[in-house]
Amino acid sequence: MKFVARILSAALTLVASGWAAHAQETFPSRPVRVICAYVAGGGGDIMVRYWANALKNMTGQNFIVENRVGANGHLGNRAAMEAKPDGYTMIITGTSALVGNPLMMKGAEYDPLNALQSVATLNDIGLILVVNPASDIKTLADLTAFIKAKKGEAKYAVATASHRVVSAWYLQLIGAEATAVGYKATSDATNDIAGGLLDFVFADATLAMTQSRAGRARMLATSTKARVSFAPDVPTMAEAGVPGLDYSVKWAAWLPKGTPEPIVKQMHAWLSEIAQRPESKKFLFEVGSDPYVLPTPAAMDAMIKHEYETWKDIVERAKIEKQ
Repeated sequence: MKFVARILSAALTLVASGWAAHAQETFPSRPVRVICAYVAGGGGDIMVRYWANALKNMTGQNFIVENRVGANGHLGNRAAMEAKPDGYTMIITGTSALVGNPLMMKGAEYDPLNALQSVATLNDIGLILVVNPASDIKTLADLTAFIKAKKGEAKYAVATASHRVVSAWYLQLIGAEATAVGYKATSDATNDIAGGLLDFVFADATLAMTQSRAGRARMLATSTKARVSFAPDVPTMAEAGVPGLDYSVKWAAWLPKGTPEPIVKQMHAWLSEIAQRPESKKFLFEVGSDPYVLPTPAAMDAMIKHEYETWKDIVERAKIEKQ
């Protein structure tokens, strides 16, 4: 009987492993939901849809983008955190909301190092400080002088965690105050820049470029350490007279915590391959970004930890309170 039991146990193990292998080979066997925390048609939405479409073309399965906008990206992040960990819900977004919201938002009580399953890093994109092109503000020095003269009445946009921390960082470095105006989407903020209702905003490079080309924004400086290849004439903050500010957003993909490791590894392999394709590099250049590929999900975890520690330091130095 014991011999028969061992035979049956071995047979069942083989069947189970066969089913597991089959499930892995056929993943995804149905559409995958890709959460986008950005408004439809904006720069972030364009980015998410590029990666989703590339995954569709690679796998032959639909990757359907679902816009979950609001609360500085927290609604999208929370939807991913609460989703079933079966590989059929993924979020592609910047690291800023994930690491920044717990530090700056009331009600965002989660550990960014353990809230989601890291999958793959994709690209790196800076912010560009923009103003109304019809204004007399033509340089960063002009803007700094304008803000100081306004004595706290100059207005800037806050639509994401990045806006809030980078704007506060800039104001701290120049020793001035200004009034934050909340927005649901950065595109709305840049529309108000063009309409003269705001004085400045740190917009993502994709949107800043689009608005600048349309004559609706003037780019003053990049938040990155070095000048960006797509806009070589735009100086860095340091070159423009405000040293000490160096910031960019790392874009990546996450799955719900507890997603099976084979699915995580498969998605990592697919996304890493896509990010390094010539057509992806061309797309990223056109939207003001560059590929940013780390070798493993574990390496992405280490990056997230570093980002969180950096943000925590900035928030403490800028004395940003939770709202």
